[in-house]
Formats: sequence, structure tokens, C-alpha cells
Amino acid sequence: MDMHWIRGIALLLALMVIAPSGCNISDDGLPRTPDEPLPYGTTDDFLTVKIDGEYRPIFLRGINLGVAVPGTRAGEMAATREDYDRWFEMMSEMGFNAIRVYTLHYPRFYEAIDEFNRNNPDNPLYILHGIWLDEVEDKYPDEVDLFNKSDHFVEGINEVVDCVYGNCVIHERMGRAFGEYEVDASKWVMGWIVGREVYAEEVLNTNFMNPEVRSFEGEAFRIENAQPAEVWWTQKLDHLVDYERSRYGVQRPVSISSWPTLDPIDHPVEDPEMSKEDIAVIDPTLIELVDAPAGIFATYHAYPYYPDYIVDEPDYRKYEDEYGPNSYKGYLERLKGHYEDMPLFIGETGVATSWAASRWGYEDMNQGGHPEEDLAKVGPRLMKTTLETGTAGAAWFAWIDEWWKSTWITGPVDYPKKRRAQWYNLACPEQNFGLLTYDVPEPKFHSFQAVHPEGPVRHVEAGASAAFFHVRVHLGRPLSDDDTLVIGFDTYRADLGDSIPPTFGLESTEEHRGESILPDGEEAEDNRHEFALVIEPEDRSDLYVTLAYDLFGRRAFTSDEEQLYRSIATEGEAWRLVRWQNNRERGPSLDDIWYDATFHDKGHLRMRRADDAANSHDAVVLHDDHIDIRIPWTYLNVVDPSNHRVVHDDRETHYAGFDDYRLAETTVTEGIALTLSLNEEILTETDRFRWEGWDEAPETTERVKAGVPEFSDTLWELPYWMD
Repeated sequence: MDMHWIRGIALLLALMVIAPSGCNISDDGLPRTPDEPLPYGTTDDFLTVKIDGEYRPIFLRGINLGVAVPGTRAGEMAATREDYDRWFEMMSEMGFNAIRVYTLHYPRFYEAIDEFNRNNPDNPLYILHGIWLDEVEDKYPDEVDLFNKSDHFVEGINEVVDCVYGNCVIHERMGRAFGEYEVDASKWVMGWIVGREVYAEEVLNTNFMNPEVRSFEGEAFRIENAQPAEVWWTQKLDHLVDYERSRYGVQRPVSISSWPTLDPIDHPVEDPEMSKEDIAVIDPTLIELVDAPAGIFATYHAYPYYPDYIVDEPDYRKYEDEYGPNSYKGYLERLKGHYEDMPLFIGETGVATSWAASRWGYEDMNQGGHPEEDLAKVGPRLMKTTLETGTAGAAWFAWIDEWWKSTWITGPVDYPKKRRAQWYNLACPEQNFGLLTYDVPEPKFHSFQAVHPEGPVRHVEAGASAAFFHVRVHLGRPLSDDDTLVIGFDTYRADLGDSIPPTFGLESTEEHRGESILPDGEEAEDNRHEFALVIEPEDRSDLYVTLAYDLFGRRAFTSDEEQLYRSIATEGEAWRLVRWQNNRERGPSLDDIWYDATFHDKGHLRMRRADDAANSHDAVVLHDDHIDIRIPWTYLNVVDPSNHRVVHDDRETHYAGFDDYRLAETTVTEGIALTLSLNEEILTETDRFRWEGWDEAPETTERVKAGVPEFSDTLWELPYWMD
């Protein structure tokens, strides 16, 4: 079937909504008199809750709730009623007082939150409810005109409002929630947050296509002498307030979902020739109230590591907190300075517990690279920063780890996206923002042939889980600090790779990062190798890759010519530490400032003795009689372990331009073979292990991450009411 027909049918299914039934409308067509027409409000700094006739300002200790459990994507909304019931109890016990949702959930969400809050009237979980603005998948952002999306977005606004009031029935449809919405959960909705992180190009193109649209006068809001995109947002907020008020007699605070990319602050360290993060603005302070007594508030998804100016701005770096320098605090204080007469809610903030970091913050608040244990420090630090800078509070991102996601640095090598949710990518920050994670079952180990029944290495096993490639080395004696154990990985074809695994004892220091390191060991008889793990028990366990198969710089256009992004047959050629480039060197518009490129040496794997404290990033655990090794799949250039696909790219068919996120070409691996050498002597070469693939995500075990209990302690120490 033609793809245009498929897309058209999908769109029709998505729009098949039955007209609301059982509406709260009286016989004369006027809205029923509500119990409280203004249940929530705003001050200059906070959202407020009306209690016993008085509005009390609240500091929002929020949590963002996505519900794509392993094996599902966001649009499936697969969380069960039991999940919601359990999660709401956990959220409340952790100290959260608000939930942020991005879009309409299934009726079970509203049924569960209404029941929970009725049973906990003194400590409810308020809702900050989003109304999602669809992206246009077949267009680039600079082709999008927001005014062309108005009708569909207005329908979405009406639908969400009616459903939250328990006043809508929606037919089954693809990619969105549906069902009979009969429970009125509106009493718990503190405010509406409309939209998403709109790209700068969408704003600029909307302005370009509608130059005459500069003002708007509505029932609730007006705006004058503004950009067309700002007028568009004002119109949508006005419709939302007018629709809810005319239909249900209630008005509550409203907001636009935005991010620093569109903030109204000038950032001179951001060079517009190298970045699109400071080229467009949406400024909610231009919106004036006509008849909107509940008010308006600003919502920003603001993290301590993105965009670059939050990290780089010299004035921001002057700020400190009890933990040390804190440029994030500087940014939020300046942002709140612009919104001095409007509550500023940080709709998303957080750090990821992925093994690899894709962006560095200032002073260890990064996008990834944080062990779970770091949440005990970084979580409190970020939430305290939002309090100290005068914001209305923040919503931590996120509640659960979601496997369907990708991020800019892994996107070209962890696809296809429709299979991504079937396995867990520990290298991808976007999959690892949750306070709850999902542990996968331990693998079934495949035992290779015996090595030396009386030797230092007795035999070797390998296994594959949905998160790691595992190796278990059984020892005849404990490794000493003077030993060097090297494990070569032949990852996909017997005739490709280097025949000599590295047996060097080079110190792994910053000065050697990125150098081509030549091996000096024996030549293997049977196996070749794309990767090698060098273990020196005293101080290091480093993962290396052959120069030809090194993907470093692929996304940033800084690769050497010898990097072919595929394996080739070599004899004693160069090896490099596994790493990637987080950012390019950049020179902003300030002449006296220059920022070097940044990297993550992810090949420096965490190692510990078995009796030492565990860490969520432990890759090598040394026991007296065996060694347990686990390596995230992406570290071995595996694109999709569930169907055995690995990178086998071609530089000749690479990028068309920097914005072309071309996917790496792949092949199916024949399996992984291992070569073990100890102190420059090859002990064994294994046969090839090809694990059993899978088409569905495995059964998992939900778990609260290490560090969260300490984070929870801080949440309870933060204020609840601000009066």
C-alpha cells in the first residue's frame, strides 16, 4: 500500500472521536454553577491553592510522568491501573506534591488519581496537565507554520478538557489514549501547560509566513505588537480558558511549554553561526490579562547542561551553592529576573544515570554519566537550586526509565526505533532519567571449552541480556595487582578485525586519550578482534576499539581518515580507547572566549573488588575465583542486540550535511568470539557465541534507583506552603 494512504488512514483513526456524552450542561445550555470557579490562582512567584476561602502559595515538588514501560512506546500509554495505584503511593511517600503529564492518558489514570487524592485529602498529588502539540514528522522544523496546526490543536484542547472533566467518549485509535471518560478529575488539575518544546525554526517560519498577524484581543487574553508565533500561542491559551469557563464555569492558571532555546534573554556566548539555540524567542510576559483572574505562569524545561550557554556563560559560572560552583543557578536567577511578575515553573529538570554522558554540565551536573548513587546529591542540588532562585518549583524528569527513547548522540546507532523499546540501552541518557528503573533478567551463560584445568584461567562463559553483553572468567587463582588480563572481542565476522589483541601496559591517562596505540602481543591463530578489554586489577579496566571500527567523531565530523566505521582485516594495527565527542570546539561572538571540544572517555569502565561497595556502573567485578564483566551493547557497536545487528558503515555514503542524521549502515553478526591473554600470553581463543534473539521485551523487575531515598529526604525538607 502507498505510504501516503497509510499515513492518511492513521490520521483518520487518530481523529475518530465521538462527541462528548453526559456533559455537565444544564437544560438551558448554560454551564452548571461549579462548586469553585477559581480553585487555583497565581501570585508573582507561585501558583496558589484555594483552601478555606484563602489562596495559599505552594512550592511545587513535581514529578514528570511518562508511562512507556519496557517494550512499549509513548503513545501506547501502557501503564496499568495497578501501576498508577502503586506509583501514586510511592510518589507521595517520596515527598512529591504534583504530577506533570504531557498529554491525555487512558481513563484509568484519572480514576486512579481521583481515588488516591480522595483518600489523601491532606496530601493530594496535584496535576499540571499538558495538552500536546503534535510534531510534523514528514517536515523539517523550518517548514512548519503553527497557524496550519490551529484547528487540530484546538480540537485537542477541547478533547483534553472534556476528558479531564469525565465528559467524553473516544473511539479506539492509534497512538493516543481513548475510552469512556466518566470520572471528573478536574478538581485536582492545578494548571494547564499547553504545547511542547517548539523548535526555533518553527517559530521563525511561522513569523515569516504570517507577517501581518501582530495582535490579538480575546475573551481572556490580549497581545499587541508581538511576533506572529506569540500571537498564535496567545490565541490558544485564550481558547483554552474560554472553552473551560464557558462549558464548566471554571478557570485555572495556564502556561506555554517552553525551553531555554526560546527564552527572551540574550546569550552573547552562543554563536548563531554555529548554533540555533539563541535565534528565536517566545515571551509570555507580552500576554496581557483581559479576563483571566486565575492568571498565567511560565514553564521552562531547563537543565544544567543545555544549551551550551547555561554552562559557558562567565557570569553564570560565578554563582555557587553549598556544593560548589553552579552555573545553573546563575541561569535560573536571570530567567526569574525576566519573569519577576509571573510564576516561573521549571517543568523539567534532572540528570540521567546512563553509563555514558552526552553533555557536560558545569561542576558535575551532566546529561548522563551519573551512577544511580549520584541521585543522592544531584537530585537535592537541582531542587534546592529551583527554590533558591525564586521559582515556583520544579518537576523532576522523570518517574520511570523509558526504553523507547533515543538521544542525539546515540540516534544514528540504536535503531530501528520501532524495535528500540525491546532492549535497554545503558549508553543512552534519554532512556535513563527515571527514579525507577527496570532490571532485566540475568542471562543464560554459554560455557566455552575448558582452557587450562590447572591454569590461571580455567574456563570462560558468555551471555546476552536485554541490557549487556556478559563475560564470566573462571580463575585458577586470584588476579594480582601485577597481572594484565586482556579479553579480545571478535564481534561480527571471522575474517574481519585485528589478529593481535593489545597486551600493552600503557597507563590510561588524559595525555594518551585518542592516540593510536599499537599492540605488542602474540598473533591469535583463529580469532580476530574489533574490541579489547584491558584489566589491570590495581587501577584500570579500559575498553579499546580498532582504529578502523572507531566511531569517535562520527556525529561531530571530527573522525580521522583511518576511521572507516566498519571492521577490516588488519595485522597489529592501532587501537583506541572507546569514547565519543560531546561537543565541538566553539568560538562565540565574544572575542576573548573560546571553548574546547568536550569528550566522554566511556571506555574507562568502572571496576571493583567483590567485597567493595557496589555501583550501578560497575562493569568489572573481581572475585577471587572468577571475574564478572558486563558491557552495554552500544559500547560494542551493537545497534540492536534483539536481532543481532551491528554497525558496518561506509564512509563513502556518509553525511550530506551536519543536520543529516543518517543512520549507520549495519549487518547481522555471526556472534561474538573471545580471545584471552594474561601477561602477554594468549591462553585461549573461544568459538563463536550467538545468543538467542527476541521480538518482545523481557519480563523486568521495577526498582527504585540507589540514591533516591536520600533525594526523598531532601524533598521532605523543602517547603510545601510558601506563606
